[in-house]
Amino acid sequence: MNQDEQRRKKQPNPLVLAVMLTGVLLLEGHPKVTSSASAVSNPMAIAGQLVRNTRNLLRQTIDPIRLPDAVIQAVEQDLSLKLGIPASELSITEYSLESQPLECQENSDPTVDCTDTSLEQWRVVVSDRWVYRSDPQGHTLQLETPDVPVSYLPSEVANAVLEASARRSGLDIADLSITQIQVQDWPNLCLEVDVSGQKCDVGTAPGWQIAIAAGNERLVYHVDHSGDVILFNSILSSTLPPLEQPPLPSGLATLVKADLIKTVGISPDQLELAEYSPQTWRDSCLGLLNSQAVCDRHKVNGWRIVLSNGGTRWVYRTDATGKTLGLETSISEHRDPKN
Repeated sequence: MNQDEQRRKKQPNPLVLAVMLTGVLLLEGHPKVTSSASAVSNPMAIAGQLVRNTRNLLRQTIDPIRLPDAVIQAVEQDLSLKLGIPASELSITEYSLESQPLECQENSDPTVDCTDTSLEQWRVVVSDRWVYRSDPQGHTLQLETPDVPVSYLPSEVANAVLEASARRSGLDIADLSITQIQVQDWPNLCLEVDVSGQKCDVGTAPGWQIAIAAGNERLVYHVDHSGDVILFNSILSSTLPPLEQPPLPSGLATLVKADLIKTVGISPDQLELAEYSPQTWRDSCLGLLNSQAVCDRHKVNGWRIVLSNGGTRWVYRTDATGKTLGLETSISEHRDPKN
């Protein structure tokens, strides 16, 4: 090994040297960077803490309007509590700092400074779906998009509401469908429903507002977070317009897909619900000529359901519950090759 090679070998790695110099500058200019690392005796732990603190400091320097950690934690914890899922499954996908005009009136809050004409607020989007408004410190939160997909509703809550709806409507659970779910922070333990003769203690109660389709009618319930308290909102239910077409009952599409998967051997990921419509079949065999069963000559209410994989459409007939179903036909879909 010649002298040049020995000299190069003794010189520190440029990347390591840059990190060391950055650490020295941070120690001189920002002694707080090492405040949390000073209590740790393990050199590797100190180095890791220094890197994390350095990254946070550089991020704040590069992005001066970075969303504060306090707001991130407040938003994720609030939505986690509302949905009943771990905060680790949520992520901030968008944020912006916006100015909202202040409305100062004679009887306005005396703590609000009405000499300022605007108020800064964070607009935070979680998982590309839920929109929050927050004050700069994350103390005051407002969820602007309370609607959630049916899949986020705990199964025990869904089952309890469907059972209550079946008792009220006189319909089978298979004939009912959840059409809308909203997360709510009820202001009292009566879930904001006027319960005759019952004293309602004041206190925030997280829960759900759930709309159920029962035929052409919609039933609205206020529910606590666990589904133990279910209260019918008669006023809101009566003001909702009738549905033009009842939605497909919960679970019926799943039964039809399972039958097609078993019959054709197609992957469930390739199937989608193309269309559906309520039908009245002329007999218990649903008018299917290929049925080998003995058909009773009485009308049966049910559904016509179309599944598609983009190349073929399968048309099913079912009764109201999915107990009786059969494949009517399959149709090839001819697509324009330009599309």
